[in-house]
Amino acid sequence: MRYRPRRPVKDRVLAEWRGYWEPQDVSKYEQEIESVVGKAMKGLGLKDRFNEEQVFEAWNEMVDNFIGSNARPVVLEKKVLSIQVLHSTVHYELERMKGQLLQRMQERFGAENIRDIRFRLG
Repeated sequence: MRYRPRRPVKDRVLAEWRGYWEPQDVSKYEQEIESVVGKAMKGLGLKDRFNEEQVFEAWNEMVDNFIGSNARPVVLEKKVLSIQVLHSTVHYELERMKGQLLQRMQERFGAENIRDIRFRLG
């Protein structure tokens, strides 16, 4: 089955004469594509997948400006949030605040999505 209908002879002759194709109107396919992609994502279990970008955006809201400018989330892997820290003094403070930060993250995003927080210098 073809996804787009075959172009009429008139359009093909004009395209050959002009040297290029006029763009086809594909607006009627947008709805179909959206529904197909939605069904595929749901079938693969990606529709309800946890979005780690939300955690990265929420980091600066949860910490003050000084810590936010010296530490940033790098990756959320296997439910462990890794934070890259620039200074050892900030690392020390974050280690002391780890319990509070983890609790806030779990309250906001759920304990099933964030299990631990790890800080690394770099």
